[in-house]
Amino acid sequence: MPFFEQLIGSQAGLLLAFVLAAGVVVLTGMRLSIYGDALGDRTGLGSGLVGLIFLAAVTSLPELVVSLSSVIQRTTIAQGADLAIGNMLGSNIFNLLILAIVALLFPRTFDPTKLKNPHTDSTLYGLVLLAIFAGAFLLAQNSTAWVPGLHCNALVLLIPVAYGLILRREHQQQKKKTDEEEYLPAEQALARLPAARFYGVLGGLCLLIIGGGIALSILGSRMALPPEQGGFGLEASLIGTLFLAISTSLPELAISIASVRMGFLEMAVGNVLGSNLFNLLIVFVGDVAMRGHSLLHHASSKHWSSVGLIVLLTLLAGILLRTRSRKSTVVTAGIMVACYSAAALFLM
Repeated sequence: MPFFEQLIGSQAGLLLAFVLAAGVVVLTGMRLSIYGDALGDRTGLGSGLVGLIFLAAVTSLPELVVSLSSVIQRTTIAQGADLAIGNMLGSNIFNLLILAIVALLFPRTFDPTKLKNPHTDSTLYGLVLLAIFAGAFLLAQNSTAWVPGLHCNALVLLIPVAYGLILRREHQQQKKKTDEEEYLPAEQALARLPAARFYGVLGGLCLLIIGGGIALSILGSRMALPPEQGGFGLEASLIGTLFLAISTSLPELAISIASVRMGFLEMAVGNVLGSNLFNLLIVFVGDVAMRGHSLLHHASSKHWSSVGLIVLLTLLAGILLRTRSRKSTVVTAGIMVACYSAAALFLM
């Protein structure tokens, strides 16, 4: 398309296209969250389990598609690896920041004392999967060996295995719960729609958010081009960690804000922590997709700073979800924002 090529050929046009693509992802993600919660009503699984598996997965589709597209459509092997890993780690960082953002925006409704549980298990699960990733990253930087057939790092293979065990444990715990589920009128109406119409719209929304993710990947890659070629001359690791990560995490932000405003704090927290678990699966998918090369071997060592920041923000998020006064909630959230801001300035 000559017009589109001409539009993204300039910095202003590239930025405009990026904003429009991000807007599509946000609006689609918001609508998709409502359908996802209604799915819990239709299937009888409950919003907790459906939120952990389906809602977290669909809001993480942009991260998955962007990282996968970055690997497949890479300009160079190193650039593809940096965009993919940077997007995944950056999204997890920003997702944790979302908890601080909603805590500061809605100090009255963001009340951790009303949580049925402080989500300690989900927080620990995130650290366990991150530890596996860190081990795989360290191994890959010193070796290019991979699992025959899959062409992935041996430790990376443990990520989907651990994720599956986590889902199984959560499913077993969910079956033991007898708490009543609450659904909004709009979700109850969706649950009564004919199956063909409901699942047709649900599938269409998934395809739309995938298309938006692919567009963000292409535009993000062009941002790494020199200024004379219409790009911004930024490093691929920076683009992945900041620009792509924030834009693909916008569905989680929109959903969390809407959930907290409506008083569904459990849904907001569960979506953020569940998305972070799902995002780590991107490493396995990307490593397998990069046939003949090791994804983590070609990724920049600069990503270690992101790993450290995730650990710090995860620990602070665990503290945030256990605060018992509005003042301590605001202070903890403020510390999280300060840490993120300092890290962003460091990366710039």
